[in-house]
Amino acid sequence: MDNKVLSALPLEDAGIDKQGSSRPAKRRYGRYILLLPVAMLLMFTGAVVGMYFQPPGLQIFYRATGLEPGGGTENKLAAPINSVVTEQDIQALRDGTIVALGKLQPKGEVSTIGMPYGAGDARVESLSVSNGDFAKKGTILAVLDNRLALENSVKSAEAEVLVSEASLEQVKLSIAASRAENEAELWRAEANSELASAELTRTKALYERKVATLAQYDRAKAEAQRAELDIARKLATVKRFETNGVISQADVELASRKLVSARTALETAKNNLEKSLVRAPFDGVVLEVLVQAGERPTSAGVLDFGQTQTMTAELEVYQNQIGRIALGDSVLLKAEALPEDLKGEVMEIGLQIGRQSLLTSDPAANTDARVVKVQVKLDDASSKLASRFTNLEVYGYVTSATQSAGKAEGAGQ
Repeated sequence: MDNKVLSALPLEDAGIDKQGSSRPAKRRYGRYILLLPVAMLLMFTGAVVGMYFQPPGLQIFYRATGLEPGGGTENKLAAPINSVVTEQDIQALRDGTIVALGKLQPKGEVSTIGMPYGAGDARVESLSVSNGDFAKKGTILAVLDNRLALENSVKSAEAEVLVSEASLEQVKLSIAASRAENEAELWRAEANSELASAELTRTKALYERKVATLAQYDRAKAEAQRAELDIARKLATVKRFETNGVISQADVELASRKLVSARTALETAKNNLEKSLVRAPFDGVVLEVLVQAGERPTSAGVLDFGQTQTMTAELEVYQNQIGRIALGDSVLLKAEALPEDLKGEVMEIGLQIGRQSLLTSDPAANTDARVVKVQVKLDDASSKLASRFTNLEVYGYVTSATQSAGKAEGAGQ
């Protein structure tokens, strides 16, 4: 059928030609939509690479516009601490000053006060101090819950000492009474001996005059001998109670040893009572309380304690620069948290080379550097200012004494 006949027929338009013409357009739009995530990923990658490496073109743009990377936000990403380099810092490096990273710490470093030896699984009953309190040496910082049992042990030991003392006195009194009794027996034996001796003399005279019989004379002689033997026996008994007497001294010695043992037990109980108390080992300040009442202290200890009245700084100097540092060299310490710079001098140089433990925020820094620890003593004014900043990260600028002398000589010329 030709086109003229088809056009004359009353047929309904089904839109077949329109659909056929719209398919190519939809396919083109679909390709563009698929490319959109790829374009966004490339833009994001370019932004990250540009921020990280900052190519010359981007640097020229920032210089031309006066913009600063991250200047539009208060919390800058990857902003290093103390990142501002002053002309003074640059001049110090030019003059040969040694710059080292360090931290502030009390004299003798921070001490963690732990549980007394032998405290076992005791818990903290009460705390006598809080953060920032000053405590002199020997001050009770905390009391443990084993205190009551240890105090009862002390009372028991004290009672045992009293019993031993009374027992010793009883032995001494008993010995004294026995000695007095035996001395009285000795006196009576001596009196009997005198009577027997007198009776023997009379009987002998009567026997010689044939008035007394031989039997009476022999009886008087035996009584006199018996009285002498009784004196010897009583005298030996009395000598037992003398200072060097073996039996009496053995009784006293036994009671004395029991008393010594009781007193030793009392001292042990008093020493054990210290296991319920946490005392300050030296004059210092409580930096941080690590436990609360009712808790059992862990290996972390009870509290951190330090002599903040005398502050120092620990610098980590690179091993290739340690030979330029000597005792007495002046040191200048800087940190953004400090209202002013701190001053001090080198008081100790380490003897070991170790790995760096203080790290900067610089991602390109050498985290495996070999350093030597140098201790710096702060002057009185700087020590007072630094007492509130234990473990604060600082930058130390060490100037040798020979370098300072060279500058003074150059200035004089």
